[in-house]
Amino acid sequence: MSFDHSARIDAHLDATPDQVWHALTDPEALTAWYWPASVQPSATSDPRPGGRFGITAGAADMGFSGEYVEFEPPRRMVQSWRWAGDDRDSRVTIDLVPTAGGTDLRVIHDQVDESTAEKYRQGWESCLARLPGFLTTASGSR
Repeated sequence: MSFDHSARIDAHLDATPDQVWHALTDPEALTAWYWPASVQPSATSDPRPGGRFGITAGAADMGFSGEYVEFEPPRRMVQSWRWAGDDRDSRVTIDLVPTAGGTDLRVIHDQVDESTAEKYRQGWESCLARLPGFLTTASGSR
């Protein structure tokens, strides 16, 4: 099996890179937006190089964890990433680029096989679809 495939997701967010970075690295923020509340998510995050992170849900087989390999706030992070029950790590690279109207976000999830790349692309798109609503709510409460 070949692990040379990747999923790439691009999005524009109407928020500053600092706001997006916070949403991507703060455990309370991740718990609030990453998965629907109905799956009872719980996130951990030690946002620093070598720090660990993860999100679990009420279902035993739903979750992932990893380590921050590169960490350049609020521009770039690279993570080792492993879905619950998998026997190997993959890699997630997240880049944030400031724009006049907010932040461009790029997620590349690589070192996976073709089928997994498609599943991860769909998963990231689903999760990231909730991020704009969280950012709007969070910026209103700050």
